[in-house]
Amino acid sequence: LIEVYKGDRKIFRGRVIKEVVGFYKDKTFTCEGQLGFLLDSIVRPYTFTGTPAEYLTFLINSHNDQVDDYKKFNLGTVTVTDPNDYIVRSNEAYESTSDNLQKRALDPLGGYIFITEDEEGARFINWYAESPYQSGQSIEFGSNLLDFTKTNRTEDIATAIIPLGVE
Repeated sequence: LIEVYKGDRKIFRGRVIKEVVGFYKDKTFTCEGQLGFLLDSIVRPYTFTGTPAEYLTFLINSHNDQVDDYKKFNLGTVTVTDPNDYIVRSNEAYESTSDNLQKRALDPLGGYIFITEDEEGARFINWYAESPYQSGQSIEFGSNLLDFTKTNRTEDIATAIIPLGVE
């Protein structure tokens, strides 16, 4: 578990997913935020009817039943709605909570997921229709952007494609 502070304020919470050790014992860590904890639980096959807030509650409860306390979340603020505030969702596969949230909530209804924390350390998943956070800070290389890395991968490049038609 990694927590990053700026002064007394926590600005990041997550976990290490990759460690690279160099020749001179220098280390580089790659981390993912705490939303990655939703990858650690699966949602058993289900059929759901209700509001978007109730669906998020269903996903959070399913997740919380399977993980350690430091990976648990509570329901926060939900401002996303459906035109009739009644949705039907189902899934027969054993997919992660993260996949269910993305495919059956965020993709069809939109919105933004934010995690907030109260004074006691309880974490809340909030689902906003519009982002409540905006920054007026400009990004300037050498000032507040100190490094930039671009990675090209060749695994997804095809040099020849053979169309086979429809079966």
